[in-house]
Order: sequence, then C-alpha cells, then structure tokens
Amino acid sequence: MSYYYNYYLGYKKDDKIYPLGLFDPDGKFHSVLSKSRSFASDLHEDFLYVKEESFTEELMAVFSYEDFDGEIITYEAREVRYLPVSDLPTGSFIKSGYFLIDDVRVYEETKDVEGLFYDWYSPSTYMGLVQAEKLAGVRNAGVDVEGNEYEIHSAADYMYFCYPDYNSKEYEADFLRGVADAYWGYQYDHDVEFVILETEG
Repeated sequence: MSYYYNYYLGYKKDDKIYPLGLFDPDGKFHSVLSKSRSFASDLHEDFLYVKEESFTEELMAVFSYEDFDGEIITYEAREVRYLPVSDLPTGSFIKSGYFLIDDVRVYEETKDVEGLFYDWYSPSTYMGLVQAEKLAGVRNAGVDVEGNEYEIHSAADYMYFCYPDYNSKEYEADFLRGVADAYWGYQYDHDVEFVILETEG
C-alpha cells in the first residue's frame, strides 16, 4: 500500500493556524506537493505537530473527508503538522561532483536517477584519487572485511557532472518556498506567518 507525504499552504495568526491554498473552484483544499515514501526526502521530519489550541475550525473543515461508507472523517490536530516557511531548509538541489561516466550516460539516456550516482567523489577527493594513482598506480580490485574481492574504479572512470536531484530535501523545500512566495503579492496583515502544513498516510 502506498504511503504519501502531502504538503499544503497555510498561515498562522495569533497562534492559530488556517488553510491558505490551494483551493479549486469548488472550494476543495489540495496539496501543493505530494511525494510517495519511495521518492520522498526526510523533510517531513522537520515538521511540528499542530497544538490542539491552534487547530482552527477552518483547518478542521478542509481536513475532513467522506470515507467509503459515507461517514465524514475529520483529522485531529495530532494528525496535522506544520513548519513556518521561514524555517524551510535552504541549499541547492543541483548535485555536482565526479560521477561514474557510465552513470552519466544512463542518466542522459533515461533522465532517471534511480540506482545511479551512489559512487562519486567531491572535487577535492577526486584530486586525491588522481594523485594517489600517479604515485602508487591504479588498483583494479580490493578485498572487503569478509575476504570478498570487489571492483575498484580508477579516476579515468569518472567525470565532472551536475544534475538536479528532484527527490532531495532541498528540492522539496525550494518548491514549497516558491509556492508560498507566489502568495506574498496579496495583502496579508503584517502579523501573519506563512506555514507549510503536512499530512501523511
């Protein structure tokens, strides 16, 4: 069964949390980002539970749904978490370094990072590998703690490359921040704090 992390836009005022968007023409509240557990980062771990006294009727209304029996199910405060937009992590979701040439070739053919780019070097460690090979020669194999031989790639097997990591914490935070920024043009009281709301399941 699939498990999803769902992110919504809300705001906090006077220690109360309200829904902000996205709403469709019928008034239904929609997530701005939904990631399956298989492809999600650990961003959801940064979120705080909404306190009972901060859980507004407006929030309760948008997090109510009808189950297969026709019964209305309402989320409780402990099932909704939030994080101020200002507390979203920063950093680039563009990953760079020296990656296996074979991985780069597969990525450029498929545009899929699944199973790729685990074997890589930062620029400084790659330069160390190059220097070590100049001094001691190229090693083609090593032995692990159980005595099994494994392949060692030489510096010639790597190339410098950059790619966007759409499953990273930085990407999810950047995307959510961008959606929130789109709302800043509207008139809100100076004491309103934009937050990201999160549900999962």
